Amino acid sequence: MTLNRICINRKDNPMKYLMMIAAALVYFLPVTAHAETVGEQVSAIHKMENDTLNRLYREKPDTAREIKQAAGYAVFSTGELAVVWVSGGYGHGIAHSNKNDKDTYMKMAKAGVGLGLGAKDYNTVFIFHDPAAFRDFTTTGLDLSGTADVAAKAGSNGGAASGGADVLPGVNIYQLTDSGLLAQAMIQGTKYWRDDTLNNAKLSDAQ
Repeated sequence: MTLNRICINRKDNPMKYLMMIAAALVYFLPVTAHAETVGEQVSAIHKMENDTLNRLYREKPDTAREIKQAAGYAVFSTGELAVVWVSGGYGHGIAHSNKNDKDTYMKMAKAGVGLGLGAKDYNTVFIFHDPAAFRDFTTTGLDLSGTADVAAKAGSNGGAASGGADVLPGVNIYQLTDSGLLAQAMIQGTKYWRDDTLNNAKLSDAQ
């Protein structure tokens, strides 16, 4: 099973161009918005990861065991990364492999106006039960920027409890907002990819 990139063109869907506009706005932000050190960015990402997982475990205790038994997981936030977050739907996250205890730093970008529920700040947790799905996510990424109807509906696979379901084969998704765990995780219009800057910097530090 692989997480293939979804190819779109201008005729099929304008979301790609909304994404390009968002990226351009990020590029022209003041330099100070990008001036944090690698260490500060990594620390902020790990704090977000820990806070998000602890909250998920409180909201849905079974996910602690689910994550422990999974091939890996990934955590993203739209509102808690004050150091590295840039408004406009662009931010950072982390993917962790349970097999080799390796972290891969990630980026994300979202075209559109959020979840359709008026939520501006939310956290997304991917739980990868399929090792190939995790490998593809951390190498080639996941591009849903041209997809308008991808949602993890609670209970759609029979075994998933409220808040998470197999929207992608072998992958469970949970989303939390200020009001709690969502019954339906929305990831349409979102693209996830490796943060080569952070990954290369951490690799250099380890050598």
